[in-house]
Amino acid sequence: MKQITKILTLSAVALALSACSTGLDRSRSLLNPDVSGHTLAQQVCSICHGDVGSNVNGNSVNPTFPILAGQQEVYIVAELQEFQTHHRKDDAGQAMMWGITRDMTPKQMKELAEYFSHQKPLPNPGTAEADPAMVKAGQKIFNEGFLEKAVPPCMACHGANAEGNGPIPRLAGQHADYLYKQLMAFNDDAQREEENEKHHLNSNGDDLERPAGVAMEGIAHGLSDMQKHEVSLYLQSLK
Repeated sequence: MKQITKILTLSAVALALSACSTGLDRSRSLLNPDVSGHTLAQQVCSICHGDVGSNVNGNSVNPTFPILAGQQEVYIVAELQEFQTHHRKDDAGQAMMWGITRDMTPKQMKELAEYFSHQKPLPNPGTAEADPAMVKAGQKIFNEGFLEKAVPPCMACHGANAEGNGPIPRLAGQHADYLYKQLMAFNDDAQREEENEKHHLNSNGDDLERPAGVAMEGIAHGLSDMQKHEVSLYLQSLK
């Protein structure tokens, strides 16, 4: 809760500072459509998604915020649109991204995504603290799936090195904590879908946290809590 409050405060500060910015290339204004997406990425987004010491490269050091460096451009744009239209409803997304994306133009979204997609991903420092046995177990799930629960190999969609492709996100090097939380969001959505079907309800996805991730629901639901942790740790270890 303290972290969310901090981010909301930082967002408010960014908006306030926009009045003090004199050049478009340094502006923090989220209201000015003339500010480029590249500038927003550097001046605003990197407050959370940046790295200490080189604050604009998309390699966040706080696992609350996903690493955007090297992420698929198409995927970043799609997620920004999901936040802007309020279709993506996970708690952190609502608290931090709904307001930030509210007035972004399609051009700004594309430029912002382009900027981060071209940044170089760095090895995740959390890898050193991971249990090697859990990382190995996660590798098996990633490469072979979990057929007992009809879970296909993750590499089938995300690539042999989890690099992603277009609308399919890069997962390599991502924070394990963030990945686990997203798997839980997909898992919760699967349970909601089951309840809706059981009671013959048609929600049109309005009650789902990540309705665009329907392909992940069954996969996440088929993995145990421990397996979700294991595959998240393995993905974090990739470069």
